[in-house]
Amino acid sequence: MSKAKLVKLIESNEIKSWRLLMSTFQCVYGQLEKGLAEKDVSVSRFQVLFYLYFEGRTSASALSRKLLVTRSNMSMFLKRMESDGLISYDIPTGQKRPEIELTTKGGKFFEELFPEHADRVTKMVHSFAPQTIKDLEKIRRRVSIDS
Repeated sequence: MSKAKLVKLIESNEIKSWRLLMSTFQCVYGQLEKGLAEKDVSVSRFQVLFYLYFEGRTSASALSRKLLVTRSNMSMFLKRMESDGLISYDIPTGQKRPEIELTTKGGKFFEELFPEHADRVTKMVHSFAPQTIKDLEKIRRRVSIDS
């Protein structure tokens, strides 16, 4: 494809939207990552804490799907969180696979961590119009179905 055709392609609204979405994500993610790092918390650890705090106990495989990481990476990561006393495993009655839940320490740690994180988010991200939110959710659903 010629350069002229490629230039025309990147000028489409879809490609402009994608580039803007990605660069905005990278900027916001970088700032949030830096803020969490100041508290010695990785984004991955924060995501696990967030999910377990608000969604409750779950299996490691469901958690890895939710966070878009491989099951093997999740296992090693969860072992570290367990050794830090932030999560525990329990096998529910009638099931073979353990579920993960926050410990009291993990819940308290998240409750101390989240307000400052939420403050950083609200200072960086303005509220989208309802239609924009619907459009972004539509993209996420379409992409998650395709993958």
